[in-house]
Amino acid sequence: MNLSNENRLLLLCARPKIIENEVDQVKYLISLPLSWDNILDSAFSQGIAPLLYNCLKGIREKRHIPQEVMDKLKKTYHENIARNMYLYAELLRIIKAFGDKGVKVIVLKGAALAKIVYKDIGLRSMIDIDLLVKKEDLPYAKETMSDLGYVPKMRLLSEEWFTKNHFHLPTYIHREKSLIVEIHWHITGKSFNNIDIKQWFERARCTKLDGYQVLTPAPEDMIIHLCLHLYNHGYHSKMILRELCDISETLNHYREEIDWMLFKSEINDYGLHRPVYSILYLAKNFYNSADMPLQEQRIESSCINLKLLKILEERMFIEDDRFSSLPGGLIKSLAVTKIGGKLRLLLPIIFPPQEVMSKRHLGSSFSKRVYFHYFTRPFKLFLKYGKHLLTFIK
Repeated sequence: MNLSNENRLLLLCARPKIIENEVDQVKYLISLPLSWDNILDSAFSQGIAPLLYNCLKGIREKRHIPQEVMDKLKKTYHENIARNMYLYAELLRIIKAFGDKGVKVIVLKGAALAKIVYKDIGLRSMIDIDLLVKKEDLPYAKETMSDLGYVPKMRLLSEEWFTKNHFHLPTYIHREKSLIVEIHWHITGKSFNNIDIKQWFERARCTKLDGYQVLTPAPEDMIIHLCLHLYNHGYHSKMILRELCDISETLNHYREEIDWMLFKSEINDYGLHRPVYSILYLAKNFYNSADMPLQEQRIESSCINLKLLKILEERMFIEDDRFSSLPGGLIKSLAVTKIGGKLRLLLPIIFPPQEVMSKRHLGSSFSKRVYFHYFTRPFKLFLKYGKHLLTFIK
């Protein structure tokens, strides 16, 4: 890609520390006339501002960096430490409450990465806490969250709908605190819901967090989850760089422990090889440390969706906020070649569940009038997104 100097600097600093052989490139870039406002905007939207600060603070030539820029980055880093300390304290409170009911919980994503993989909770920003429980334990999980002062955030879809059609409960929000928790019983939607989550619990690792034992995914499962999350959400997420860094740092941290035979078996058995290897290939392009799986397994190019990666690369550096409003499935459909695959992505966008349509347009339960809105919806979507989608394709 033909990147601006600002984006080149962000790529070099979207990691806990600058790679030794790239320090001179960073020094050169910061000596150039740069739009530091654009750099800050991108770093904040991508969730990598703490990483950028950690990389730049050790550069002797940082006299080229405006002091107000370093001050903002430093403030963000320390605010992130405070926020994450708050989240970890709440995480342990939730884990203990679940344990009292005999419910096993696996800690996912940010909370499993910040302390264990990054080893500095200030470097990995977190918006919420993601937890995985067994589906049969959902009633206990709901009861526990209620006892802890959380309420499900339900707008158009009911809790019953989530349980039947989704892979996590409605987002839980604390009544008094600024805290968000997601309770998962699976890691992805219907596309890959044949993954055996029971094996995840059997392979889960017991890790100490602040002196308390918690479960985290096995390294192989953690990498698969991170890849699938980016594959499923990268089309509408602004934090692609942060998620690529997650994958790279996880590979580095567990490099000597990963069972690559198990990893390959899992992704092949569940039909995950195309999305997982595609995301790993994308990570390899930006992080030299993320190339082990591709070397070890000698992945054929047919397993990598280059069209998908092109979309994600373009999405990573598009500054126009209009593209953020495009539904992820709409953008994702551009990377799918088979008609059946495109329809699986587009139909839920064009024709949402009746429960959604009824509450969105009628503000109540089902009525025959909802069919009128189903009829007009394709035209409304075209008027709303058509122009932006054509621009994105170009």
